[in-house]
Amino acid sequence: MKRKRFIPRFTAFSLLLFTWALLPYALAQMPDWILVRDPDGNRYHVDPNGRIYTSGKPEFDFKPVSEDGLNYYYNQGVELLKAGYGVEGLALLKSILAMPDGGRTSDFRARASMEINGLIRREGDRYEALNRKASVLLYRWKGSVVLINDLMKYRVELPAGSRVLRTRMRGDDKYGYYGLLIGMRFDGDMTALATGACDALVAIDSERFPSEFRTMGELKKNWARNLGADTFRRTTIRSDKRAELARFEDGTLYAGYEAFLLRGRYGYCIRIISAVPQSSPHGPDMEKVINSFRTSFVER
Repeated sequence: MKRKRFIPRFTAFSLLLFTWALLPYALAQMPDWILVRDPDGNRYHVDPNGRIYTSGKPEFDFKPVSEDGLNYYYNQGVELLKAGYGVEGLALLKSILAMPDGGRTSDFRARASMEINGLIRREGDRYEALNRKASVLLYRWKGSVVLINDLMKYRVELPAGSRVLRTRMRGDDKYGYYGLLIGMRFDGDMTALATGACDALVAIDSERFPSEFRTMGELKKNWARNLGADTFRRTTIRSDKRAELARFEDGTLYAGYEAFLLRGRYGYCIRIISAVPQSSPHGPDMEKVINSFRTSFVER
């Protein structure tokens, strides 16, 4: 009796996985395609018609977009959305949209806006949750890194050698918390920063409360409960009803700057801390960072 030959059956899903698995190999084998590495270190392929191909997979957690890398960041954002990486793709496109208008940035901002509007239509009610998770935006501008948290409504300018190390987020419709920890190198050495060698750390804690705090004293008591007691000696630099800035130090070990801001139902605590040998020459740099902190319109 003649045996029947076994013919495997591939589902559409398995064929899709097979195609994605072979895609990097296939791209590398296209003889007419060009491998490009942009000034930001991003790599992508360009076919003879000028079409750009990126990996479509997350390649970093937080990286500021820049004018030099717009070809990559835009196309990678689009491909991430197509591949199901909604948060990562949306964060890239929103970062492009947050960049100042002008030059070739204007075209990419318009294209990013169209992609985001398309995502809003496709996701419907699910878009809001996606948007909340993609709230940290980063772009390079005039030698600095601008960080925006559009969920907690603030922006801050950081040195070029800055990296988001950790984020924490919790809350509901009435209350929200978002914490960020950032490492900074004032010499811009990203290689050293990647190994954990920081000149200073920036902690930005923000809260949205069910109701307004009436005084700065109430806000500071709230943060004292959250952060716990410390032994820092503080010298107030300036203080008013809505903001307070101080320099602090702890003997010969640590020093830095601390700011509290009150905006309607939102409260902010920003701390920059460094070991004393590093803090001495970089005091003006740290104060510049904390003074760059700005809040946008806040619902009351």
